[in-house]
Amino acid sequence: MATYMVSQVPVEVPVAGYPTVELVAALESKVNWTLLRTALKQAKLPVGLGWKALASNAEEATPEGSRLRKFLSDFFDETIIAGERYVQIYSVEKSFIDSLLKAIEKSTPLKSEFSEKYPLPLDLKSIRAAPSSPTLCEIRNFPNGDVSLVFCAAGYFDDRNVYESNQLSDLVKKAYDGIDRLITVRKTYYQSYDVITVRRQLERIEISVDQPSKLVGARFEDRPMEILTSGALHFSDFVGFGAKAPDNLFPAMSAIYTEPKEGRVVFLAFRTLTGSIKRERMTRDDDDLRDEIFHQAGMEAVGQDIKPYELEAEWNFKAPDGVGTVKLHGLISQLASQDPTLHGCYVKAHQISSFERTLNRLMTFTSKP
Repeated sequence: MATYMVSQVPVEVPVAGYPTVELVAALESKVNWTLLRTALKQAKLPVGLGWKALASNAEEATPEGSRLRKFLSDFFDETIIAGERYVQIYSVEKSFIDSLLKAIEKSTPLKSEFSEKYPLPLDLKSIRAAPSSPTLCEIRNFPNGDVSLVFCAAGYFDDRNVYESNQLSDLVKKAYDGIDRLITVRKTYYQSYDVITVRRQLERIEISVDQPSKLVGARFEDRPMEILTSGALHFSDFVGFGAKAPDNLFPAMSAIYTEPKEGRVVFLAFRTLTGSIKRERMTRDDDDLRDEIFHQAGMEAVGQDIKPYELEAEWNFKAPDGVGTVKLHGLISQLASQDPTLHGCYVKAHQISSFERTLNRLMTFTSKP
């Protein structure tokens, strides 16, 4: 058991005691297989051919199976805070941080529909009836003084499948005579783990939306405010906080790109002064677009003068080793503005330390408001 102290009341969160089948199912519902596969390779653990093989390997009564179970437990625990997320960042005054942390120190999460299984997600039957508004489930303190507030909520996404005519049964073809393809949509429920992180020394607040790819349209746009609103129900410092705009991350795109030793640029979308629009991506994980010959020749031709509006960069970290990726997805229409804005970013890192350090690198190139 790992114990995170909340004032004088300990909140115990199991780390290595999850049932294997439930643990793998929880990871499958929350984590991209590619991200987990990369982490397994880095840890020199068997990757297998998918989730079923992973569960089978983890259940083996061998030293390797035991090490895999411990790895998966730790991985899941980390991705409650990290993983794949959409993040908005607020630079705030020290007085705000101090007041908020005092209130958090006196608080503990209340019992809710999520409590019985937390940190594992609810089963499908229970998640259908669980609250869709973020519910405070954990207050996690870190040695450096940072605090993360974890809010769970029931969500859903439309799982779409397309079947060509030759894949359909005769019965279906007869019922839908003359169709070329059949599109099915199934509402799939899941449990999100949204997070508000308070950075004591860095004097900033991070609103972190879990699994953003499962949210679309208004549901995605409204999510950060829903998290803040839930935070305000517990901590009065957050009341009215949403009226303040998150930090503007747009300038970081040019700043990161023009710093040749800063991370590795793997994707860039930009406009040139000659009137063209370019979108360039590297096909190999360890290559930097800034070093690619064709890209360098094009940059030389336009005098190094471009206006980026999308960028994806990756960092390799040491001690502890880890990888973090940030994607800044701006609108090309913002380039016509004197003050182009972008109020959020997509971050991917399975370790909490890499997640934080990726945001730290980003904020190095972002001017505070």
